[in-house]
Amino acid sequence: MPLERQRLVVMHCDIVEFSRLTSQDEDATFHALRKGFSRAAMLVSDHGGDLINTAGDSLLAVFPTALAAARTALGLQQYFALGNRNLPKVQHLRARIGIHQGAVLVQGDQAFGNDVNIAARLQETAPPGGICVSQSVRDAIDEAPELNFKPIGTKALRHIAEPVSAFLLHSGHEAPDSRKEPAEEIRPRLLVLPFAASERDTALGELGEALTVDLIAALSRFRQLFVFAPHTALSHDANDQNQAYLAQQLGARFLVDAFMRRRHDHLRLVINLIEIPQGHYLWSQHYDIKEHDLAKIQDGITRRIVTTLVGNIEHHAGLAPSGGQTSSDYDAIIRARHLVYRMRSPTDIDTARGLFQKMCKAHPAFAFAHSGLALSHLAQFLMGWASRPDETLKEAAQAAQLAFELDPADSEAHAAFGVTQLWQRDHDRAMTHLNRAIELNPNDADALAGRALALIFRGKPLAAFAEFEKALGANPFAPSWYFWGLAISCYNSGQYRNAVEALHRITVLNRFHRRLLAAGYAQLGERGKAAKERERVMAEVPAYSVEDTRNSQPYEHPADVDPFIEGLVAAGFPLRPSNHS
Repeated sequence: MPLERQRLVVMHCDIVEFSRLTSQDEDATFHALRKGFSRAAMLVSDHGGDLINTAGDSLLAVFPTALAAARTALGLQQYFALGNRNLPKVQHLRARIGIHQGAVLVQGDQAFGNDVNIAARLQETAPPGGICVSQSVRDAIDEAPELNFKPIGTKALRHIAEPVSAFLLHSGHEAPDSRKEPAEEIRPRLLVLPFAASERDTALGELGEALTVDLIAALSRFRQLFVFAPHTALSHDANDQNQAYLAQQLGARFLVDAFMRRRHDHLRLVINLIEIPQGHYLWSQHYDIKEHDLAKIQDGITRRIVTTLVGNIEHHAGLAPSGGQTSSDYDAIIRARHLVYRMRSPTDIDTARGLFQKMCKAHPAFAFAHSGLALSHLAQFLMGWASRPDETLKEAAQAAQLAFELDPADSEAHAAFGVTQLWQRDHDRAMTHLNRAIELNPNDADALAGRALALIFRGKPLAAFAEFEKALGANPFAPSWYFWGLAISCYNSGQYRNAVEALHRITVLNRFHRRLLAAGYAQLGERGKAAKERERVMAEVPAYSVEDTRNSQPYEHPADVDPFIEGLVAAGFPLRPSNHS
């Protein structure tokens, strides 16, 4: 009696460079792989598939539909990308995935047939972090326009008689294949640490952190450098003895550290440029200065670092823009910007806003102060700290628009204005300004994260996830709204487990985070956890209803919010406001 075959979609997954990872750290690789395949089993089940087996570093699963297989593959690549965030590059766990549709014989923990072999060979064609699918799979999922395919031609696959037309399903996590010629060297990565000061001199320590923010802003304008965002520097103690190790973990090639001391009536500033991991001092300089000369001195420091790193680079503009501000104004501005970047509490933002408002009033033509004011309003809005969000957003837009009218090259002003336009439902205008911000400063993590938000609200969650990864690369110690956006991009692409995991990376969850967490749990069928998060939200905002979320989400296409609404309803949130409150 002939064996019965079924028409199924086969997914084959294999870990890249598993032998190297094992020889490097056998225990860590084993635990990472076991955890990864455990998540894979959950994703396969979530999308209606069956896990056939795992053998060594490979996994085989089958699905009733091509779309289910594709979404599982995307979710698995997302999961590995999330897990790699806190690991050195040499320890990254990456997978290649192949998907093909055909006649399959399944018996227990085995699957047989030529079509199973085709899926395995397509996996070999995919780049690390990538997904390769056959023509039959591509044709079967035309109904999912959010998926992005790239034809790669007809492939002669190993031990397969007939060539197969293949496509890459864009995951956003593809890495250059080590079997191909190496790519050109990336830009030098530079980590600027907070200028250290005596723990007993609090005022000088705060000034040192503020100067760090300003120096990073200046260095970030140079496209030849990759400069980590201010949040990254300020997440660590300036007096930490393991700074070189931190730089190495982040993949930084160069480290700038400095310390400040009071000496009689002046400051002694010592600054060093160090090459990692060798620890070579490429440049060291000390300055004895009056506090009111800091702006001029810092311009020279920036010029010297850039010159030492990348050769003769023209320094087009100093750190103290024209506008007639005094040294005390300069101190106030850099302190205010430090508070905004720190984002530790609503009090920080309130203090910063007050300082910026004072500067804007004293120097109405000073663009730098207006863009700082816009950032303070926007930070308050995005962190959920605004008591009147609509008014706060409007004030952010007005300040940002004034800033880039005064100085069209102010990248932060363009980025802030772009984000405000999302909530004004002007998505084209938002993208125009966010793209302009990144053109002006490719290292601006907030602009990258802002553009990721714009992609979410334009209905492109997979592209948004990739953009958030870029932002987190520039700022590994990012504010919570990065992870909130990352979670939305996972949720909107149907990867609810990854959405929950992204939210759990936020130290202190607010009501916006918990709504999304409740919806994610509900979509996964974990109703008890969903109810717990719902109760916390409703205790904080008793008048909240699902209708509020539908009305406030700035999606270009209103139907794109429907999955979130479905999750909120499944979590038990009230559909409409109560008639009595």
